[in-house]
Amino acid sequence: MVYDRIKQQMMDTLPFVQLLGIRIDAIGNGTSEVSMPADPKLNNHLGTQHAGALFTLAETASGAAMAGAFADLILGLRPVAKESRIQYQKVAKGATRASGRVPGDVAALKATLKADGKVAFPVEVDIFDEHGTLAAQVQVDWYLSEKR
Repeated sequence: MVYDRIKQQMMDTLPFVQLLGIRIDAIGNGTSEVSMPADPKLNNHLGTQHAGALFTLAETASGAAMAGAFADLILGLRPVAKESRIQYQKVAKGATRASGRVPGDVAALKATLKADGKVAFPVEVDIFDEHGTLAAQVQVDWYLSEKR
């Protein structure tokens, strides 16, 4: 399936993601589920998940959701994360997971890409800790253009 190929490609080509132990668990049409293990090397001074590790988890989830939305076209595109915002809600204890989603109408985004050769849109991500507590909410704005 195309989502499995995207997942494998991302896992094979993102060494920093591998370093943190992040795993892409699922990719769908504009959705993703990504997880990161509990590891003392990923902790901050409070013994909870480090903000930088959480951000990387969220950015990975956003990229996977973006790629899933454009699965049929992604090989011909140049994706760039152009801006992001993160709102930390609570400390993240233990293993974490992130759910990414492209809000709105993916078909309309594809139509804009086809008409203009480029498109920009947000991807929303929620991060939860091992207790199910919402730890952070993230928005990553992606810019896609056709490869030249």
